[in-house]
Amino acid sequence: MISKMKFINIVGPKASYERIISEYVLDSPIEFENPMVALKNTAGFVPNNEGNPAEDALKRFTEVFDYANIDYSGVKRRHDGFDPNELEKFINIFDTKIHSLKERMEQLEQDIKQSQQIVDTLSPVISSDVHLEGLSKLSYIKYRFGKMPLSSYQKLDTYLKDLPAYYVAMTSDKESVWGLYFVNENNKENIDRVFATLYFERFRISSDEEGTPAEIIEKINAHNKEVKAEIESLKKQIDKTIAAQKNDLLDAYADIKYEYDLYNIKKYTTNSRSSFCITGWISAEDAEALIERVKDDSECIVISDDPEAVSHIKPPTKLKNSRIFKPFEEFVKMYGVPNYNELDPTPFLAVVYTILFGMMFGDVGHGFVLALVGALMMWRKKGGFLAKLLVPLGISSMFFGFMYGSVFGLEGEHAVIKPLWFTPFENGTTMMNTLMYAVGLGVGLIFVCMIFNIINGFKQKNWQKILFSQNGVAGMLFYGLVIYCALSAVSGNSHPLGIALLFIVISLALIFLQEPLGKLLAKQKDWIPKEKGGFFVEAFFETFEILLSFVTNTVSFLRVGAFALNHAGMMSVVVMFMYQLNLGGSIAVTVFGNLLVIGLEGLIVGIQVLRLGFYEMFSRFYDGDGREFKPLNADK
Repeated sequence: MISKMKFINIVGPKASYERIISEYVLDSPIEFENPMVALKNTAGFVPNNEGNPAEDALKRFTEVFDYANIDYSGVKRRHDGFDPNELEKFINIFDTKIHSLKERMEQLEQDIKQSQQIVDTLSPVISSDVHLEGLSKLSYIKYRFGKMPLSSYQKLDTYLKDLPAYYVAMTSDKESVWGLYFVNENNKENIDRVFATLYFERFRISSDEEGTPAEIIEKINAHNKEVKAEIESLKKQIDKTIAAQKNDLLDAYADIKYEYDLYNIKKYTTNSRSSFCITGWISAEDAEALIERVKDDSECIVISDDPEAVSHIKPPTKLKNSRIFKPFEEFVKMYGVPNYNELDPTPFLAVVYTILFGMMFGDVGHGFVLALVGALMMWRKKGGFLAKLLVPLGISSMFFGFMYGSVFGLEGEHAVIKPLWFTPFENGTTMMNTLMYAVGLGVGLIFVCMIFNIINGFKQKNWQKILFSQNGVAGMLFYGLVIYCALSAVSGNSHPLGIALLFIVISLALIFLQEPLGKLLAKQKDWIPKEKGGFFVEAFFETFEILLSFVTNTVSFLRVGAFALNHAGMMSVVVMFMYQLNLGGSIAVTVFGNLLVIGLEGLIVGIQVLRLGFYEMFSRFYDGDGREFKPLNADK
């Protein structure tokens, strides 16, 4: 449902601005409006263009908190009256210390990383007795250490024939050969290009490393052990520093947050010579509580008005639904936030979505898995609103699973439970009944959507929407009579069809002329179209499109029955293989097949139900052109 909103004006003396704002406004859930736009008479008031003096300090604290991994998300504003200069000095000292410790730790971690690269490079030739530092001191001969593919090594003699280079293989595995090649200073560029074509991958080793590969690795490992010990010591110092000052830092942040929020509201105020004024939206119940709080304050005045009193401003929408319906608000917002003067479709979507999903995905076992996964995700606090959706959707699937007599695809001749209603995939008759039930349900939902549209028309005082639109009284009459004629023709009862056809024509004419008739009822002078020819052509094609929409919207609900049959059909294939294979294969097919159907078809069904909700139902009554209520500074 949509909470009733109030438009409020808060007026007080400029000298008492901080007291009034801190006592009444800071913790009130208010969405502020620019008073220069909201108020009809702003004579004597000027907008406030002051900057926020606490903005830089707040940004500084959040940057330091992020760098130091300090959680400040739950800090509530509090006014402790800290000296701004002392706060800046305090945060700078803390930041400098943490930065110096972290920079030293990062240097040591980089040192370990570089050392580990040398270890990884030398590990394949650890058994070699070559002293690498001696090779680096050669004056006229240069060496390259690395590896090449085994296939390249096998062709090496052909490439090095008549070239002034020499390759020494040190060790090898199934894919690569590790070794060195030597070349004189004058020919190194040409030889390097030859080895590049052989996919030789060079590894550079610092000339500071002395000894055989085994000796170098041993020295590096010993050094890294000492460095890791120093890193652990630095981590403890950082943790100790943060633990010692964390509470003071958060207290200081709470005070800065207070100052920031206090001044942040100023940009929504206007000032006269001695007074200030703030305007905004608040829920009716919160407005009543605020007025009660300020009633004995001689310096503060709160004026509350209904949205109709400020019709030039669009009120925000605050949704207020129960915990059961709350997750479905996300789907509604995907389409659009309801405007203030229309029904909140969340409860309707929640009920319909849950029922349609269960009908299309009816299986006791699969529903239990979905509900269990949703419950586990909620317990682990993961998955967001989707986790909360899985539980009711799983329960709905279980319900229709009992109605269909289906448990993990076992139904019909393989059924483990008897259907409480019928089994959709049992024979041709049940399949046809499934499709007909789906269309019948769709017809009923379309009528409900038309009723919602009429209610929205009354809320918006839009007589065209109520009486003449395709989703108003005329549309209901047309659609109902067409359905009645179709059923009468099928049943052979054609006696009353003449009267029904007459009213069908009348209702269609009202829909055709809905725009001028709506303007006439609204007492608009230009209700007669100026370009009559253009109007009739446009109205003709719009009416034709309306007729098509009735047909397509109705037929679209066949997908409910089709997916119910599809679910049973897919599982019948899994069950068939399950009974034909041996025990091991049967278990594998059962597990994999059920998981595939739950995951893949569950996702597809969820999307299809959402599509039905958006295109076949919401399009008939829901505008979704509102804006969400977003209070500025109220702590949550």
